[in-house]
Formats: sequence, structure tokens, C-alpha cells
Amino acid sequence: MTAELIDRAMLADMVEHLGVAALRPVIDLFIEESRRYAATIRDGDREQARRAAHSLKSSAGQLGAAALSAAAAETERRAAGGEPLAEAAATLDRLIAETGAAMAALLGG
Repeated sequence: MTAELIDRAMLADMVEHLGVAALRPVIDLFIEESRRYAATIRDGDREQARRAAHSLKSSAGQLGAAALSAAAAETERRAAGGEPLAEAAATLDRLIAETGAAMAALLGG
């Protein structure tokens, strides 16, 4: 089973409590940080990649980026197991772009 791209209920809850104006910069920072984590996964050593994937999994989960969180969890598992990460990194890059676009659209931006 694959996770949905965005947990809309979680995002709606954040909008209700924070408001769109306050949430937009949080989402922008999240996407920027996610790109840095993905670069570390691509370019770092295995332990750096594992830590970056763990951090990405957590932050994505907290913001309702369900598919990205699930992919980061799988990347963390692969890094810990010594498996190749190139395909996982490409998947993360794609999901980061899709998540950013989806969240912007859902926030009306």
C-alpha cells in the first residue's frame, strides 16, 4: 500500500490552528530543508544519509507529507542496511517537488 501524497486532514488542522499566512513560511522552510536532506542522502556517507532520512521522515510526518515520510522511512532502512541509495534519492527528489506543489496548491498559492 502506498501512502497518499498529503494527509489533507492534518494539513486542514494546521490551517485551522495556525492560519494560511503563518503556515506558508513553515511549508517553504520544510521544502528547503527537505532538499538539503535529499542532497545529504545523495552525497553523504551512509551514516549521514541514514540520519538525514530519519530527520526527513520525522519532519514530513509532522507536516502531513505522508508519501514523503514513508519514502524517507524506506530510505532510512536502506541506508542502515547498506543498500544502494541512488533510486531512493531520486524518489525523494520527486516527492519533495510533488509535495511542495501540492501543499502550495492546497494553501491557495
